[in-house]
Amino acid sequence: MYSFLKAFLVLILLEIYQEDIGPRAEVVPEVQRWVNKWKKEDVSTVPSSAIEARACHVDIYPNVYILLTILGTLPVSTATSERSFSTMRRLKTYLRSSIGNERMAGLALLSIYKDRQIDREKIMNDFLASSNRRSDFVL
Repeated sequence: MYSFLKAFLVLILLEIYQEDIGPRAEVVPEVQRWVNKWKKEDVSTVPSSAIEARACHVDIYPNVYILLTILGTLPVSTATSERSFSTMRRLKTYLRSSIGNERMAGLALLSIYKDRQIDREKIMNDFLASSNRRSDFVL
């Protein structure tokens, strides 16, 4: 059953990315050769991801290399974009609807990347050095 799923996945990829790879008559045997190559190897040496598997020889397996490159660049999930939209919904409440775009973007980035360390001294020095304030800031 597992080999059937792998073959089905390859057929789906061939259908979707037919413009990026060679003809199906060349790709299917190439994929079969590549899979057979890894069946002969020790389990510890078999790549565990598409990015690791891209180490295949591009001259011997050109279509497999292209398919692995495509698989390695496809996002696994949409969590980052969903997190960004959730953050925007929290930030852009009725009371904050008057916030300008620059400040809104800054608040969103602070909320999304809250695990990053912030150098407060540098921020305060940059603020003090800027001259476009309405009133003077005195310590």
